[in-house]
Amino acid sequence: MMNPLRIRHGSRHGKLQNKILITLLFFLLGFLLGLMAKWLNTTAPNALPQIVRSLDLRNLFARTPVWVLIALAITLFSRNPRRASLNVLLFLVGVIGSYCLFSYLWGGRLPDQHNLLLWGIVTAASALVAFGVWYARCRGLLGTAISAVIIAYFILQIFSFTADFSHFYLSYGLAEVFILIAVIMMLYDGIVSCLISVGAAIALAYLVKLTGFSIPYVI
Repeated sequence: MMNPLRIRHGSRHGKLQNKILITLLFFLLGFLLGLMAKWLNTTAPNALPQIVRSLDLRNLFARTPVWVLIALAITLFSRNPRRASLNVLLFLVGVIGSYCLFSYLWGGRLPDQHNLLLWGIVTAASALVAFGVWYARCRGLLGTAISAVIIAYFILQIFSFTADFSHFYLSYGLAEVFILIAVIMMLYDGIVSCLISVGAAIALAYLVKLTGFSIPYVI
């Protein structure tokens, strides 16, 4: 029987310089990935290298699941929930910062203020969510429940279906299916808890679809 009190405990050990360096590296990662995504988006497809076209990276990084996957990985492998929030915050600030810089240098103007405000809200909300998501890797009922919610989110992002399953298809492509598999592997904590999480995620995703509940830009 799963023990709901088996909470994951973070680590506060480590030199301050190392913590600052790691956090700055997450900012740099976001900045570089943001530049890459913007470059892919503004470059004509036939001007991209063949390997980039073959992997369909242009479309992949224009969609939500891959960014959520990266933020999830940063969250789960951070030392504690506070570091997870900070790391995700700076990662997303790096992405937005590079997007703004690219737009200004190559387009001569910053993105629309409405979009900047929206991105700011999403970034702040993501940092708060990361605090709770960090506990997905704790053993017991709590970790299983959080994992189920995370997997359900990706199911709703990756698959489009009606409540009676008369229509069921991929929202994007096979790359997102591999993203879902990667998410399940990152959350894996034994076969039993994994099966429970996946089963609960499927039920939750179906319930969301059945009720028609939706959050703009999320599900």
